[in-house]
Order: sequence, then structure tokens, then C-alpha cells
Amino acid sequence: MGNPTHFVEIASGHIANRGRADLIENLPSLIGLPENKHELYHSWYSFDQEIQSHLDGRNSISTFKGVYYIDQIILDLDYKEVSESERLQAIRFFVNTDLIEDLSIKEEHIRIWYSGTGFHVTLPNLFGFTPSTTLPFSVKATLEDVFPDADKIYDGARLIRSPFSYNKKSGLFKVPLTLRELNTFSLDKIKEKASTIPTKIDLKKYAFKNVAPYLKKYLKLEAEKIYKSATVQRSTFDIDPTRVVTCMQTLLSKPPIPGERNESMMRIAAWYRRSGIPKETVIQTLIGWTGNKEEAISTANSAYDKGYNYWCNDYIMSKYCDPKCIHFKRKDYSMPIENMSTLAEKYKEFLESGISKSAFNFKDLYHTWNSDFWVMPGELVILLGDTGMGKSTYLSNLAVLLRKHKILYLSLENTWHLTYRRFIQISLGYSKDESNKYHKELEDTSTLYDSVDHIHPVHKCPDVDKLEEEVARFNPDIVMVDPTNKIIVRNVHNEFDKMNSIVTRLKDIAVNQECVVIAVHHINKESAKTGYVDLNSAKGSSTVVQEADKVLTLNGTRIESERLITSDKNRDGKGLKIMFTFNKEHMIFKEPPPIVLHDQGFSKGTL
Repeated sequence: MGNPTHFVEIASGHIANRGRADLIENLPSLIGLPENKHELYHSWYSFDQEIQSHLDGRNSISTFKGVYYIDQIILDLDYKEVSESERLQAIRFFVNTDLIEDLSIKEEHIRIWYSGTGFHVTLPNLFGFTPSTTLPFSVKATLEDVFPDADKIYDGARLIRSPFSYNKKSGLFKVPLTLRELNTFSLDKIKEKASTIPTKIDLKKYAFKNVAPYLKKYLKLEAEKIYKSATVQRSTFDIDPTRVVTCMQTLLSKPPIPGERNESMMRIAAWYRRSGIPKETVIQTLIGWTGNKEEAISTANSAYDKGYNYWCNDYIMSKYCDPKCIHFKRKDYSMPIENMSTLAEKYKEFLESGISKSAFNFKDLYHTWNSDFWVMPGELVILLGDTGMGKSTYLSNLAVLLRKHKILYLSLENTWHLTYRRFIQISLGYSKDESNKYHKELEDTSTLYDSVDHIHPVHKCPDVDKLEEEVARFNPDIVMVDPTNKIIVRNVHNEFDKMNSIVTRLKDIAVNQECVVIAVHHINKESAKTGYVDLNSAKGSSTVVQEADKVLTLNGTRIESERLITSDKNRDGKGLKIMFTFNKEHMIFKEPPPIVLHDQGFSKGTL
């Protein structure tokens, strides 16, 4: 069932008899023989040894502030609103269609259990969840989105019936079913199998071993680095964290983690220094926390002499991030003041890791442009163009080309069906009539949208605060906004102030969430009159172009199909200039075919 060193909370005999921990490998001995007819439940999540001391102190699992682990994903599918025969059909559809066909989950990665009344389906950790104090938030956001038909049992305190446990309601046991048995057995035959259990239970037969996650694109609220179980004595600090810098209070209430002790001490010392606590008090706190006087003095001296500063996105602090903290939404505990040594290491890692999965290069997208024009995470790109030039359509074209990136696409002016149809037209080169025709004729429409399933549209105009929260949860590589003025800003009524606020917050989202933000922005009246768009055409104050890292302009005429994309601003690097033909029938921005020039000294990027 998972890592044998992991513990679970158990409830023995009745679901209310909870409050003690045991190793996962000990579950069979707790179940006993078939004639014992013993009910046993265990926690949905597993834990390290910290859970033992927590429960031994007669604390509820609901107040546990330690690390949560996942040994397997358990989906509870009771389908209580339908009859038993319909329930069997529903679970067959869920496994064969939802899991195997739609999500391409391999059959060997699916375990099916009849619980005595409903069904449980277990999967390996295919989403790449990592141990964290906030893991239940990530699991809940992800699984409720991907598996809406399953019961919502993902908060940190839930219990689930143990394998081979007795079910007093039905008088049957929880037993495994093969995929063949699920698809061929009648309900009566399944119940017959569930009427008893083996005298010797080997849960290792049902464990998943070394399965690499392949559904990571669905992961929401991606968790932090994997924890190592603490092997030093437990901290003597008994803290009930408040809503202010909750992460540091939580950290101090736990024993130091091997390999991270010194780094954690630096964060605690920096937090105390910013709070105005005298250095001597910090030293005594660190001695009490670690038992290492020499290291406590050295750490406190460094923190106070050099003024180290850490903020919400720091890899230690983020592990203990808690939604109740007043800084949780904006991640604004501190200005991210860094030193050159830290930046050098970050930059080296940045280069060695292939820059970033969120970054992209226009050179890789268009054959007529042979110079690097990188768009990097943390950058805000503003797209300007007059009405009728096809700003929205160009943004859609760009989204389709960025196939390897997870894109959150805010289409705030077009209807959902227009947005969807245009994506299909662009990706497949269909006219409107052809798109409609194939959607009517094809029984399986997945072949139509397969090439755009990396795009996740939103059509409801969001509040700017809610947008930032959703980006944090969804974790896209790229956020596309069309247009900026449709985003809602509370309590700001002046149009200029509203635009300034929106653009500033979009830049904040790009930086804080380490993603790219590309936004369509309307032009001012003067540029609309002249019909020519440049850096000075953005509607609103100069804040719009000042906040942007790149400003792209789209020019052309309404009676001609030629369109010119130009970079009027690029904070880091050379410019961009690409000519397209705008095919309105198929909604495609098409480059002209490559021109072979002989002995002229021209490059293919020259216009």
C-alpha cells in the first residue's frame, strides 16, 4: 500500500474509535481472520512519526500542523443516488471511459475495490503530489476538478475503509476486483466474492512501485519540496499559530528537519529581527529549538549583522504556508531583498535548468524570424492594435502554437462557443462551416480538440484579486488576457486609475507566480483616428507601457489582409518584426512562404 515507514490514523471496530496511529504494514494484523468480522478504517493521508506524538497527546487529527504524505490516491465512488445495478454500470463507465480512455491511465495503475456497498478506485500518485503541510489543499483542488463524480473526502482528517475490512451495513467485506471481474461479474457475483476474505492478507500485492507521474498537467496548487522526517528531539515550543506570518510560527513548533536546520534557523532569526526582537532573545530561542548553542549564536549574528531577509516565496517559508495567514493571498510578507551570492546561485540554476518551462522564443514559432526573442516568466507582454486588426485572433493563434505550455486563457469579450470554434479553426485550418459540420458528424470529437487541450479558457470577467488567487491555484505557464479592461477592480471608479491598477496587478501576477502574462489592451482615441498604433497608443496613462516588459503592436488596414507584428518595447533583448497574412475565413495569421535569396546578403528575418 505504500511506504512501510509511513503511519496512518486508524479507527478500529467503529469509525468513531479513532485517535491512534499505526504503521501501514500493520493493517492486516488489525483486521484479523474472516470470522472476526472486524471493521477497520485508516486516514486518507499518511504521516511520518510526528503523528504519533500528536495523537498520543490526545489531539485531534484536525489540529495536526505537520507534514501530509500520499501513498496512493483513493477515490470513493458510492453513487448513492442510483440503484445497485446502475451503480455497477456507473463504475464501469468511470474506469473504462473516464480513467482509461479520457485520461489515458494505464490499466496496471488502477486498483478496483468493492467496499461492501460502493466502490473504491486506487491509483498511484500520478499527479506528482509532494509531501507538505498544505498538501490537502492541493489534493482537494486537483481531484475535485479531475474526478467530480467521486466523493469529496480529501481534507486532512478523513478516514477510508481499510482493504479487506468488514462492512457491518452490508455484512460484506471490502475486496479487490480485477478489471475483467468488474466488466464481467454481475453484482451478485461481486457480492459473493465479498462474502469472505483470505486468512492471510498481503497488501504488498496491491502496492504501486516507482510509478512516475504522468498527469502532472492537471496538478493545482503545486506542493513544495519533499520533507525528510525529523530524527532529532522534538521542539519544546508549544505554539498555536496566529494569522500573522503563520509559516514561521508553524516551523518553530516542529523539530528541525535534517539537512534544513541551519536554513530554517536563518529564517527564524530574520523573522525575529524584522519583528524587533532583541538578538539575545533570538539566540536563546534557537538554542532551545536546536540544542546547539554555537550554531544559534553564529546564525543570530549573521542575521542581525547582514540583515538577511526572506519572503513568502522562499523555499523554506512556502512549505509552511497557511491559508489563514494574512499574507497568504498576496504573498506580501516582505520585500524580496536579496544578496548577490543568492542571486548568483539562482541565476546559475536558471541557466542550467534550460531557462524555464514557462519561457518561449518567437524564433521557435515562426520560420521567417531567425533572431532570439524570448518571453520569460515574470514578464508582462502588452498587445496593442486597432479594432478590426485581429488582436484577439492573433492571441488565439499564439496560444495554439504554444502547444507545450499550460495556458490559462481569459476570453472576456467573446462567447465561449466563439472562442472554442476559433481555436478549432486555427488549429485545423477549418472554415466556420467546416468546423460546425465535423462537430455534428463526428461521434468522437477528441480528434478536433486534441491539439488545443493545453488551453484552458475562462469567460467570466474575474475580480483582479480572484484572478491572482486562481492563477496561484491553477499554476499555468502562461496567462492570456483579452482584454485588460474587462477585469474587475473593486472600489476604483476612475478609468485611468482602474487601468493602472489592472496592469500593475498583472505584472505582480507574472512576478509572484513565475509565469508569463500576455494581455490585449485597447488603444486611445488619437491612435484610433490615425489608424497607426505604436508605443504611445495604449489607452490610459504611461503606467501601461512602463509596467510592461514587452509591447507588441499590430498594424495593417481593414481592406488588406497584411498584418505587421512589431515589438515597440523589449526590456531585455532585440526587437521583433514579422509580417503575416490574416486569413479571416480560417482565423489564421499565416507567414509568407520562405524566400530563398541568393548572394544578396539578406537574412530570413529581414523584412
